[in-house]
Formats: sequence, structure tokens, C-alpha cells
Amino acid sequence: MTSGAPDAASWRRLVERVDTEGYDMVHMPQHRGAKGLSPLVALAFVASYTSRLRIGTLVLDNESVHPAIVARDAATLDLLSGGRLEVGIGAGWLEADHATIGQDFAPVGLRIERLSEAVDVMRACWQGDSANFEGTHFVLRDAPNDPKPVQPGGPRVLIGGGGKRVLSLAARKADIVSFVPNMSAGRVGRESAANATGAATAEKLAWVREAAGDRMSSLELHTNLTNVFVTDDRLPTMEKVARGYGLDDASDALYIPHVVIGTVPQCVEQLLERRETTGISHYTVFETNLDAFAPIITELQGR
Repeated sequence: MTSGAPDAASWRRLVERVDTEGYDMVHMPQHRGAKGLSPLVALAFVASYTSRLRIGTLVLDNESVHPAIVARDAATLDLLSGGRLEVGIGAGWLEADHATIGQDFAPVGLRIERLSEAVDVMRACWQGDSANFEGTHFVLRDAPNDPKPVQPGGPRVLIGGGGKRVLSLAARKADIVSFVPNMSAGRVGRESAANATGAATAEKLAWVREAAGDRMSSLELHTNLTNVFVTDDRLPTMEKVARGYGLDDASDALYIPHVVIGTVPQCVEQLLERRETTGISHYTVFETNLDAFAPIITELQGR
């Protein structure tokens, strides 16, 4: 995951590196209240520069633009990339994204309601020649569906969260469910850290299984790998990470799904073991961890 680069040459070099090192996707966030390239535009460049990498938003803020507009932009990018797009979309959590454009920041419950309808709107816009939708928050009236996405039914949709309501929504309507810390406080802090432990993730998995029902076997499970600590002496790092997440036992740091700690072989085994125990098979590595993760992805290939 990256927010971009300061110029076109730097962006090309980064994309080339990600492609060469064997990553499968480039993910980009959308934050109007922070610096960074516009994700759909920058991802169109990625798609034109490499024929292998998939592209995805992690994630678009549903509060910013009508989902029918997002659906057309996504269909266009899916068409021009040959069907390589994944659409991550969320209810929005960062108030600054709205304050900077003078937009009210709605209560979380209302934002999740609108997100639920938005997914239905997007899927309606990706199927058939035209779309009609009558919802509480969004309306479509004979809206032309052109262009059509390459992927049947449209790009795969990713929804993530840390609370039961949004994860249950993801389990019912998304193709990819992303487990992230609960950001209801609107910032990264002790509350979000406590919601990112192995025990908290196990609870989130239970919510998703309950809400998904028969859909569970078709869902892809995702999370962000926010910290990569490659070290020959893992205990001091385990102790430090455990304290940061409010854990008393240093060994519990190894079960935080957003962190790997140890030698390269130990980090590889952590990821493979988590795939077996949690079903999480899709990880997004932050740009700041590219150097640390390079030998790990080399070892992971073919595993």
C-alpha cells in the first residue's frame, strides 16, 4: 500500500519495484485530509505500466462521492486494465477528510447504512444495460450502465472494519473481508491497538462466520501488515510490541495479525500458520516495510 510518489519518475520506479519483487497488487488509500495521489487516477497509470499487477483501493470513502459515479469510474478502470481492479470501499473514519472540504461528518451508524446501500448501487451499475434503485439514501432511475466492467458482475468488492456491524455487513455483501482495528475513535491509539490483538481478531472472525453463513467459503479474508520486524533476537521486540498493544504476555505479540517478528524463516512461518488458523490469506504490506519484507516475500513465493 502506498499513497504515491512526488513525481512521475519516482512513481514509475516504485511500481517497477513492486512488480519485480513479486507482489500481486498495488493498493492505494483515499484521504482528502492528507497528502497523496488520487487513487483511481494513479492506479490507471499502474495498470498501463505493468500487465501483471492487480490494482485496488484501500479504501474509497463512500461519503465523498455518489456510488454510481464510483461505479462508472471503477467500470472504466476495470475495462482499461483488462479486469485487474478490486474496489475497496468504506464508511469513512477520518473526520479530517470531511472537515477539509466543509462536509458534515455523519454519525457512524448512518455512514454504515449508506455504505450498505452503496454496495447495492455499485453492483446494479455493473450489471445489465441500465440500473434502477430506490433506497433510503440513494436513487437510480434508468441510469445507463456504460462502460461495462470486464469482470462478470463487476470488480470484487472489499469492505473492512473492526466493529461487529461493519464486519457483518462485509460478510453479507463483500467479496473480500478486511480485518482492521476499530477506528471509531477517529484516530490510532490505545483503543485501536486493543482491538487488533489475536484475541480481538478471533472475535471478529466469529462475527464474520455468523453473518456470512453459506457465503463464508467464498469469502477472501484480508488484513494489513502494518509492522515488519526482521530480527535475530525477537524477544525484546515481542515485549515492546506487546506493551504497545496492551498485552501482558510477550508471546501474544506473535498472534497479532498485523505484525510479524523474527528471522525471515520465522516471519514466513507466522504468516503461513495464520493462514491455517484464521483463513487470512491476503496481506497488504505498507510502503515503509518494503525493504524489510523483501526477503520474506521471496521465501513466501510458491508456499
